[in-house]
Amino acid sequence: MKFVLSIAAALMVSACQAEAPRDIEVIKAPAGMSEVEFAKATLNRLQTVSFANNREYCGYILRAPDGTLAATPASKGKVSSCRGTEAPEEYLVVASYHTHGAFEYDTPAEFPSVGDVEADEAEGVDGYISTPGGRFWYVDGAELEVSQICGVGCMAQDPNFEAGLDGRIEVSYSLEELRGL
Repeated sequence: MKFVLSIAAALMVSACQAEAPRDIEVIKAPAGMSEVEFAKATLNRLQTVSFANNREYCGYILRAPDGTLAATPASKGKVSSCRGTEAPEEYLVVASYHTHGAFEYDTPAEFPSVGDVEADEAEGVDGYISTPGGRFWYVDGAELEVSQICGVGCMAQDPNFEAGLDGRIEVSYSLEELRGL
């Protein structure tokens, strides 16, 4: 039996739950919530489990047939990659979402990677990314640019995070600028 879960109910699901229950088809956004707000809420609820397991969690933001927003349940990925579950046929994929896992001294994770941008471009979608420092990023998959929606601490933050190790973080980058980092 499949059912639709509201974001309010999804936020009550334990953050320590490693994988989404198989019987949840999509998570619906509350009426009136914007795509950016919904992506942020979706990622923020995954931050703690992402830190605890040092894994990326990912999925897709969707547009339902009735025009409302929804999301696929998060998939548990690897330390630096993740493959989201496919969206039901009747939904339009509008963006990807994924966490960047736990803070690590030797892994630059406070900005999107070249692979993040190229993956969204290849899928023909935009993307949203959360970082161990609690930053929230938007990936424009068509323009190949990334923009920081909000900075350090605007979302749940890994307790082990140390600011400054990735150098100065700009508010936006082109794909070419990311390649130079």
